[in-house]
Amino acid sequence: MQGYGETRAKAQEVDTPDPDERIRELCEENRRLRKQIRQLKAAAAKKKVEFSKLVFLGVSIVTIAITVFSCRMIWLTMDTSALAYLIPAVFAEMASATGFYYTKAKAENKIKIMAASGVQPEPSNFNEF
Repeated sequence: MQGYGETRAKAQEVDTPDPDERIRELCEENRRLRKQIRQLKAAAAKKKVEFSKLVFLGVSIVTIAITVFSCRMIWLTMDTSALAYLIPAVFAEMASATGFYYTKAKAENKIKIMAASGVQPEPSNFNEF
């Protein structure tokens, strides 16, 4: 009767290919994976930032800068009259930019989902909000 160790050793002998062949297979797979990584890095490097994201980022930075500047000037001058005009104007611009950006993103996401499911995008698909 064979022991557990003997049975396991025989199973490994049957399943284990030639070590040199296994090394060659692993080298080939390593080359293939490295090539795939290079292709993914190249694709990621070519991706440009969308103009709408740049506009949204710019409006956000201006809004934060004006808010900080207003708070600083109010602290120094002890006059809050500027808040009545400046802050609402800046945040109205921020609200408009945010609304347009999210509407554009929603339309782009619809197109991506339709393409993934094999549906052809049509103008009538984008009429409802």
